[in-house]
Parts: sequence; C-alpha cells; structure tokens
Amino acid sequence: MLGNGKQDKKNAEFVASCVFAFRCRKPAIGMKMKGGKNISNQPIIFNITYTPWKLKSNATPEERKKFERERPYYEMSDGGNNIYKYMTADRKLNGENSKSEMRDMISYFEKSTGVFNGDGFISQEELKEIQERAKADKILWHGFISLNEEMSRKIDMPEKCMRLVKRTFGEFFRDMGLDPKNMDLICSLHKDKPHHLHIHFWFAEKEPKCKYRKKELEYRHKGKIEKAVIDRMHVRLNAFIDERTDKMYMTRNEALRELKRITFPKSIVSEDEVRKELIALAKAIPKDASFFYSKKDMLPYREQIDKTVNRLMLFDKRARKADRKFYERLSGLQRKIDELCEPTKSGNYYSIDPQNITLIQELEEDYKRRQGNIVLRAVKNIKPEIFERKYRHKVNDNRLKRNLAISHRKVGKLIGGFLSSFGEESEYLSRDYCNRLQEIEEEMKAEREQQKTQETKVSRYDYGKE
Repeated sequence: MLGNGKQDKKNAEFVASCVFAFRCRKPAIGMKMKGGKNISNQPIIFNITYTPWKLKSNATPEERKKFERERPYYEMSDGGNNIYKYMTADRKLNGENSKSEMRDMISYFEKSTGVFNGDGFISQEELKEIQERAKADKILWHGFISLNEEMSRKIDMPEKCMRLVKRTFGEFFRDMGLDPKNMDLICSLHKDKPHHLHIHFWFAEKEPKCKYRKKELEYRHKGKIEKAVIDRMHVRLNAFIDERTDKMYMTRNEALRELKRITFPKSIVSEDEVRKELIALAKAIPKDASFFYSKKDMLPYREQIDKTVNRLMLFDKRARKADRKFYERLSGLQRKIDELCEPTKSGNYYSIDPQNITLIQELEEDYKRRQGNIVLRAVKNIKPEIFERKYRHKVNDNRLKRNLAISHRKVGKLIGGFLSSFGEESEYLSRDYCNRLQEIEEEMKAEREQQKTQETKVSRYDYGKE
C-alpha cells in the first residue's frame, strides 16, 4: 500500500508520538498519585498503542533510527528479538517458576506456540501465517491488560484469559470500525508480577478491506483510537471481571427461558387476547420475510412484535416476574457504571465520559431482540397454517368450512404449545434463581465491608506522612 504525501503525514505518525492509551505507568505497590488515589487498588489498566507502517516525510534522524529498530520488532521480521519472543519468554509466562523443570504455564499450551486468542490456542501453522501477514504495509496495534492483586485470580489461567478476550475484543474491534473476522490477534498471559498478572496482546488486519480514494482495497490508514472506544473497552473489561455481571447475564437468560415456557395462571390479559395478537402478527408479516427481530424485514413490524411480547408478559405471571428481575439487575449494573464514571467515588484515576458507555443500552437491546425472536419463531410456525381466502366463496361452501376448521385446529395446537405449562422443573428453576439472588446480595455486602476495611488501612498508613 502506497500513500500520497498529505495522507502519509496525517496517518503514518511516528510510533513514539502516536501513543493513545488508557495508560498509567504503574509505580511500586502502595505508591500514590496526586489526590491520594492508590494505584495498586485499580482493578484494570488497559494500555494500547500502535506502530505505523511508514514514517511521516519530515521525521527527524532520531525518529527514523528508532522506527527502523521498532518496526521489525512488532512485525516479527527480526528473528532474534521481536514481540512474539517477548510474549513467550519463559520468565514472563511462569514468573517465579521459570527456573523449575516443570513449566506449569506451558503445559496449558498443548505443545503449541505459547499464545492464544478468543478461539483458543494458536497452532504453529496459524502463527506462521500471522507472522507472514504482519510484514505487510499496515498498522500494528499492541498493548497489555493488567489486573490488580485482588482481581488477578480472574486471569490466572489461559482458559480464563481466552474467555475474557472472547467476551471483550470482538466488540472492541467493531467500535474501532474493524471486522473481528478479519483480525489477527495473539495474546499471552504473563505471571512474572504475581500481584499484577497481565495479558499482552498484538493485533492487525488480515487483509485490506478499506476503501479510500484509490479503487483497490487498502489497509486502515488511521491508527489512533478514539477516547469513546477506549472508555467502552474499559467498562467492558471491568464488567467482565465483576462476578455480578455474569449473574446478570444468568438473570437475562432465565427471563428469556420463562418467556419460552410461558403459561397462564393469574393472567392480567386473557388467552384469547394473546391468541389474537399472535394471529394478527402472523398475518401482517409476509411469507418470504426473514423471521429474525434484527433483520431489516422486521423493521416495520418491531412495534407490533414488542406489543405482542408485552401482552405475553401481562398474560403470564412467572414470565413477568423473571422480566422484572432482569431489569432490576440491569439497573444495578447501571448504578455500578455510574460510580465507575465518577473518579471520586470509584477511586479510578482515569476519567470516563458516561456518554461513551453504551453497555446498558446494548444489553437491553439484545434482551429485546431475543424476546422478539422467541415470538417470531412461534409466528413463523403459525403463519403457514392460517387459512386465507384468495377468492369469494359461496355462503354454505363446505370446502371452505372444512379448511377453516382444519386451520383453526392446527393454529390452536401451535399456540397452545407456545403457551405451555411450567411443570415441576420450573419450580426447581425458580428456587435455584432465588438462591442465586441471595448469593449476589451476600457478595455485595462482603465487598462493601472489604472496601471499608481497605480504606481504614490506607488512612492509618498515611496518617502523619504528609
């Protein structure tokens, strides 16, 4: 890829000046920043920077010299010293166990390369392909995710790291305007700092897919990442390490399961009203439409789909209760994010703009989408069984009567199946759900007490040292 002078000057900035990071250099444990905020208590540090493929035309000799040294390092063309060698160094992977014969961490890598991504361990063949593609004229991003001592247990094994990467990096790439399927990503877990376990990562585009002024496709020109994208990634990472977030997802899934297995005791609306809503929706949607809530075909019918979901909630007490629990859990997460965005309350020394955080909106939209899909699956089965008159019939047409009776019977069975009863299994599910809610309350209480204890210790340590 070759660029013109003005574009090169704008986009191919020197690596030393192109750092855009949610970054804080970590001092020794216990050191404090301005304002008395203890860095060692920060849950997550997310650091990311990039290396351009070409220097700007007016780069100084010192910049050129540094670029010539660092570009081969990050594109892994230097066989003796490169980012991959650093990521897989024995002392980094194993920490205190690096000198022992039993390399505890390497045993997880199944005789592979020592690196992984969200899909699992990376094989030798895959790594060779990544290293070959890295030599192309494109931007290379790299950085690390570091957790404090309390949270380090969340990533103390590669499998846990893979789960974190899979949950967070896909959305991060989309926020950057990149296709997650077109990304080479390698990660490694470093244990050389037991109190701050950290994941090093490196990623780049596989193939050029951006369209600029030229006709042919190019790699992305812009390496700098917007602050809003960094903010969302930070909240995404914090949400992942918070155990209560996983339980919120469980609550969401339970609400969806209850809607799937909806029944009719103590209904606010009648079964006939629900049947009419489902049949009206089935008649309104064309046969050749794609019966998925997120598809463009459903855009004109989403309001009607949402209305049908609301009718079902009013019809079924148990589903209504599960739905209410999900939104209560969602409100709790919103309060946590609000606290995270206020440095004085959270102890976070990085300022996050609340307007950049769309996690709650995304969760709610995903929940509504799944609710809509549950209804649409039922509607898709009902629609072919609805008999619609294509021409005028006689008043006492026996064939018409027979077709209507068959249609009514089939549609009734399908709707009855959709409005199925709970059974004994639902009772066990409800009991298990209540137990998990109690565990969440106990965890929240324990965390608050622990935080108060830490604040007391810090205040005693700092007393008289100003």
